[in-house]
Amino acid sequence: MRCISCKSVLDDDRCEYITECNAPQICKGCSQETPRLVLMDYGHKTCGSAVVVPRGAERVALRCYRRSR
Repeated sequence: MRCISCKSVLDDDRCEYITECNAPQICKGCSQETPRLVLMDYGHKTCGSAVVVPRGAERVALRCYRRSR
């Protein structure tokens, strides 16, 4: 698979993301998506889950996350 903007070859992880999420065939360098903050929540001692923090709430989420640890 190649990027539709710069024609560079996409790596395997990016190809998997594109097929699973129906995203456009664009490499990470050409993408306009902003990175998202993901924190781990351990509701049980052996089973953690990823929590995607909404945009605009990163500062508050990090403060609460550090306090709970």
